[in-house]
Amino acid sequence: MSRLRGSVTIDDVARHVGVAKGTVSRVLNNYTDISEETRKRILKAVKDLGYQPSATARNLKRGRQDTLGIIIPVGQGNGADPFLAEFIDGIARALDELGLDLLVTTTHSRDHMIESLKRLIARRKVDGFIVTRTEVQDPRIAYLKEQNFPFVAHGRTGDPSNYAWFDIDNEATFADGVRHLYSLGHERIGYVGGPLELNFALQRQEGYRQGLEALGLPHDQSLESLQALNERGGFAGAKALLSLERPPTALLCATDALAIGAVQFCRKFGLATGSDVTVIGYDGLPVGEYLDPPLTTFSQSAQDAGGHVARMLIDVLDGKDPTSLQALAKANLIRRASDGPPTMTPEALADVLRNRLNQQPIPGSKGE
Repeated sequence: MSRLRGSVTIDDVARHVGVAKGTVSRVLNNYTDISEETRKRILKAVKDLGYQPSATARNLKRGRQDTLGIIIPVGQGNGADPFLAEFIDGIARALDELGLDLLVTTTHSRDHMIESLKRLIARRKVDGFIVTRTEVQDPRIAYLKEQNFPFVAHGRTGDPSNYAWFDIDNEATFADGVRHLYSLGHERIGYVGGPLELNFALQRQEGYRQGLEALGLPHDQSLESLQALNERGGFAGAKALLSLERPPTALLCATDALAIGAVQFCRKFGLATGSDVTVIGYDGLPVGEYLDPPLTTFSQSAQDAGGHVARMLIDVLDGKDPTSLQALAKANLIRRASDGPPTMTPEALADVLRNRLNQQPIPGSKGE
């Protein structure tokens, strides 16, 4: 008689072999007081019948739920963040290979985020958490450390010394970005970044400034625009910087989403991205390859990062010292068509854009 896989019980195995239920249990739990002949018969029956141990019983014994958690902040401009979507997909793929589950929940405020952590921990819904979009002073990490609850951070806080994390060297990457733009001939370089309570946004801004300093280029505060981490923010950042009396000829953007918004601004007002204005992003999102023009970007595989962080959390759950699980990687520049040498001076670029704006005012500006 055939039975659905997973519906076979330990009693079925015991009856099939003609032994006591306890004998089957001792074999499955690797006790050594069972004869080798009986062990082989039981293991063959387990395979033939398709027996699978009860996940609930197994987890109760181990104190595990075989589920990891991630809480995504929304309502701050990153609710539809394409990087986070790729990142979560990478986590899910890695866990699927290990037979584990991922619980994803969203929150609309910092207070609600802590309440979600408390609730999930109290109800024993997950074995550990993956924390992403880390803040300089991150209440989630402070709470998890206080509770001694397992977690791994994708990104660091202002003090990354005593927990597990995986991050990209943001300062070095954005200093490299400035050097690359300077090598193309750009000397007036704008930066479109994100909210500075996010640690990666602070690091990328610092890397931009370090790059300017290393090349002896003056730092001009007016060439920085901090925006929400989405395409709308990129559009607004490009508007703010390219509308200056002496606009930058290149825009270095903290994320691909910001860069996509900047490209949209250039297209709307007839500026050729890659010649009139250079735009560089960061994330290496697949969509960047299909933009017009294709986006030059620093590549950090979101899927790979998600998988790496998931495996790190499994190591933490298996007892590894979290402070031994700290990894800093480097992003790679993928050159496509949105960067190139400047074809106009800042003054000439300002004249061109001024004429275009007279013909087509920017949405939201005076007169509309």
